[in-house]
Amino acid sequence: MKKNFSQHWLEILCSIIPEANSAMFMMLDTHNKEIRPLAKWPSDLKQYGDFTPIVKYALKKHKQVCIPNIPSKDKKPFDFYALPVYLNTELLGVIALKVHPLSSSNRTKIFNSLQLGAQWLQLSHADNHHDDNFYNGIVGFLAACFEQESYQKVLIQLVTELTQKFDCERVAFAEYKKNYCEVVALSNSADFDERANIMKKFSDAMDEAIDQDNTIIYPDSKPAFTHQAHRILADVFDKASLCSIPLVYQQQVFGAITLMRSIDKPFDNEIVNKCQLTMALVAPFLSSKKESEKSLTQKLLSTFKEKMGNIFGLKFLKVKLFAIAISLVLLFSSIIEIDFRVTSDAILEGKIQRIVAAPIEGYLVSASVQAGDTVAKDDVMATLEDSELKLELAKLNGQIQQARREYREALSLQDLVQVRIASAQIKQITAERDLTIKQLEKVKIVAPFDGVVIDGDLNQMLGSPVERGDTLFKIAPLKGYRVILKVDERSISYIKSGQTGTLSLSSIPNRRLNLTVKKITAVADAKDGSNIFRVEASLLDAPDILRPGMEGIGKINAGRAKLLWVWTHEMFDWLRLWFWSW
Repeated sequence: MKKNFSQHWLEILCSIIPEANSAMFMMLDTHNKEIRPLAKWPSDLKQYGDFTPIVKYALKKHKQVCIPNIPSKDKKPFDFYALPVYLNTELLGVIALKVHPLSSSNRTKIFNSLQLGAQWLQLSHADNHHDDNFYNGIVGFLAACFEQESYQKVLIQLVTELTQKFDCERVAFAEYKKNYCEVVALSNSADFDERANIMKKFSDAMDEAIDQDNTIIYPDSKPAFTHQAHRILADVFDKASLCSIPLVYQQQVFGAITLMRSIDKPFDNEIVNKCQLTMALVAPFLSSKKESEKSLTQKLLSTFKEKMGNIFGLKFLKVKLFAIAISLVLLFSSIIEIDFRVTSDAILEGKIQRIVAAPIEGYLVSASVQAGDTVAKDDVMATLEDSELKLELAKLNGQIQQARREYREALSLQDLVQVRIASAQIKQITAERDLTIKQLEKVKIVAPFDGVVIDGDLNQMLGSPVERGDTLFKIAPLKGYRVILKVDERSISYIKSGQTGTLSLSSIPNRRLNLTVKKITAVADAKDGSNIFRVEASLLDAPDILRPGMEGIGKINAGRAKLLWVWTHEMFDWLRLWFWSW
């Protein structure tokens, strides 16, 4: 790309950015890895070291970047913008711009202007079969157009320049409004009647090109498109040669041009290609010029229409259908009422729990049951070592016999003092023997009633000593259960005594058990980082399959509420508390 073209292009680009202070178009030299300038604005700019950091940053990020409020040598802040320009994967260069500080909303406009200028470079570089004079001519052509003060004067200059550049007799420019073309500029005619019949024929020809989404040349030796409107327009001007080109910007048709020559000067492919390239470069700036001259009311109305078109048009149809579906769900959920139920973890406990403790000191010999086993009354659950007690009993029996002999001897000798002592010893030893017999009877630990063992597995403790009062087993009766619901503190305010609900246990998930809330504890327990309240409930119908310790999920009916509130109340309660805390 030649420097002369780049220089003229940069001057035109900066002329449409009134906030611009200076600008550079720079390129990375692949040989020495240095950044060198291809064009600068103003042309007498000598110091451009300020642009180097933003250019390197843009090349590193491979996208448009902005660094705001960078102080200059005179301590005035400036915003720096940079935009890498690529053609496919080839780097053409980097546009760097230095402007006075702007708000964040205006920065988008700066990037839009840079992207418009980048399209020039991409188009001109892609069509490198054109010579330098062609691009320099286009720059001059554009400069002549954009030197005009108003959009209408730009159009008049545009059709005039096209007439001269492509040796035409007439050139008409039309804007595409409400699905029809409206002629707004005609060369060799500063003033014309828009309602005149000739203008209608020009509009029909451009509509024909737009409807077929292609450039139409008439006459065409190998017609591939309908030429009806062009034939009628050519007949009006005594068999003229015509070329109509639709103008597209941001994937939308905004207008068209029709070029007219005499019949002996038909449009060839080279002329048409040059005209298409010229209009492709002009189109973004025509749109920008027209947009800049709109009043505030027109801009607001245009923005409103665009937003309404995006909302109600076919664009992003899947997203809109999804949004409509979500809206309908929210609408119906805000109307429909359902049962509001508080869900919590639940565990089944027996109404009565009996602890089986060690009655005496000793060593554990055997354990015939463990947690989960069902026992009947007086079933042996465990046994303790009894050898020491038996030895003690034998010892006491011997002492009793000896004390009785001493007692008989004292009677025969009529030694009353010794009789009394021997009688007291007999009573003491007999009491100790009776105690030992009672202890031997307690060596076998039996179940106090029919029930199920809910805690206690002594098989790993055989041979170990136990102290009197140590807990060996916990046993609960087979009938009579209560449900313990672990309700989170965020939901405890909805729970009241007497409310009903259902319980589903992990062991019988296909069956629902009815429950009634009986008691709510006033103290919360911390568990897994949250506060849990213990809520006791009774079962209305308890099947025989139930066992203490079963776990599941309980749901308590807390009244009727809107479906949307049921879905979102926890989130909004959390947000309300969070905002209040701030």
